[in-house]
Amino acid sequence: MLESMGRIAGIFAVACVCGVASGMFGIGGGVLLVPLLGLLFGFSQHRAQGTSLVALIPPTGVLALMAYSKQGFLSWKTGLLLIPGVFLGGIAGGVLAKKIQPRSMRQAFAGVLVLLGVWQALEAWWR
Repeated sequence: MLESMGRIAGIFAVACVCGVASGMFGIGGGVLLVPLLGLLFGFSQHRAQGTSLVALIPPTGVLALMAYSKQGFLSWKTGLLLIPGVFLGGIAGGVLAKKIQPRSMRQAFAGVLVLLGVWQALEAWWR
């Protein structure tokens, strides 16, 4: 449930970051969005996965979206709020990617995945 403008701004910021990363690294935004929704906004894994479908893959994710929704693992409001940020961030990421050397891109991508992986693992084991 969205409770404040700060939370809405935070979700938009996360969407922009995921969009930039998708554009820069050529990844599905869910790689970053799903863990960030859980870590920053307290979404369960199922709810984060379901919510990311709203913003990221409506054409190919319709059946999965229906299944997550039927089981109650979806926040429509949050998912819909993510769309503009992912769109704008994707454009920005594509522009930025052209300006960054391949080795630096690879290092940044690896670093982000390692950091998020460690953060997610710590949360899973000690929360």
